Amino acid sequence: MESYIIFIYGSIISCLVNIVIVFQFIEERNERIYQKRCLYFFVKTGVFIALVCLNLLNNPIINILSWIVLPGTVNLLLFHHINKKVIHRLVDVTVLILILSICEAVGVEVLDYIFWKFQIHNVEPIMAKSMEITFSKLFVLISYYQIIAKLWKEEAGRTFNRTQCLIEIIVILYSIANLAVIFLVISKVNSQKDHILILVNMGCILIADLYFSYFARFVEENSQLKIKLKLLEQQSTLQYEFYEDQEEKYNESIKILHDVNKHLNLIESLYEAKEHDTAITYAREIGQMLIPLSLEDYTNNPILNVLLNDKKRIACLHSIEFNLEIGAVDLSFMEPIEVTTVFGNLLDNAIEACDMVPNNRFIDMKLDKYNEFIVINITNRTMPIEKWYLGKPVSRKGKNHGIGLLNVENIIKKYDGSMVLEEVNKKFSCKIIFNL
Repeated sequence: MESYIIFIYGSIISCLVNIVIVFQFIEERNERIYQKRCLYFFVKTGVFIALVCLNLLNNPIINILSWIVLPGTVNLLLFHHINKKVIHRLVDVTVLILILSICEAVGVEVLDYIFWKFQIHNVEPIMAKSMEITFSKLFVLISYYQIIAKLWKEEAGRTFNRTQCLIEIIVILYSIANLAVIFLVISKVNSQKDHILILVNMGCILIADLYFSYFARFVEENSQLKIKLKLLEQQSTLQYEFYEDQEEKYNESIKILHDVNKHLNLIESLYEAKEHDTAITYAREIGQMLIPLSLEDYTNNPILNVLLNDKKRIACLHSIEFNLEIGAVDLSFMEPIEVTTVFGNLLDNAIEACDMVPNNRFIDMKLDKYNEFIVINITNRTMPIEKWYLGKPVSRKGKNHGIGLLNVENIIKKYDGSMVLEEVNKKFSCKIIFNL
């Protein structure tokens, strides 16, 4: 009876640790298809119960197949990844399962070495089996969260702050201290009551380690979100300053235009006084003053007109061919600062990508309305994009870059729009659709 309890204990603990790791792995690398949290909770619980029941059959082939099939099916049905093929997603989960199995086997060998090294003998088989289960799963937890997860990461530039490192060190020391005590007394335990107490203690160690390891990842995510929030605020400030700068330019243009009549009267007086050369020189100077104020009217949105003229001027300075196809589109549903954020960030990214290309630089922007949809399509030359994360290219600049694209994405979501990014044959395209 006691052996069967140990067997059930081992199956539950083993499945609990692995299911938490596997689903955390899936959620970090994919996006949820549905918004209902309860759906994912019940699915995870159901998969956990199913795996425990299948493991109780004690069939190695059924065991490994169930771990590949069940999480893999959930990954395909409830998650998606824009830029990763289905086969790659399945391979990722399968490889993770195999790695965890190897870590578990290594943990068993390490435990055997510890028993041999410290000459721990006379341990009852049932307690040895309990220690084997606990230690191997502890080894899996430490291996995954301290090594595998940090090496096998898709998002570039992830940082690990002091709080997270401190939590992880405490978790490891806590586990070692508890296991050391168990190692000292395990050979002296004989009664069934003591067996159960040690079993409960080992279960608590694993659950606590699992909780703190999981919590450490949340600390990391919280830190990343704080950094992104700070950068979002900084960029919003910069966008607002740009908006203010355009307002100053507008006010300056009003002043210049206000004095046009005076300038024309002065030129007329110079001609009447036979000062033709002076009049021509003065007229040219006035013309130079008015050149910066000449804007092409691409749209009926004044802010977008200013921005497009500014980006076209910058593209010209960078030897980039800038092509615009603008239809009759009304962007009044967006705030002026949002127009600046969306088009400013996308065109800045396009110019930056073109700067890395040696020749044939171009940016094509199309903005038009089709039935009830407003469609934005920006295409530009680029170097091949080496890495993607959740449908977005990973910035070559490292951590905390690409924050502008996050700003754009937030505005698109605000208006229930959609954005698709892709790169084919060194051409990067951004397609945005607003359903009005």
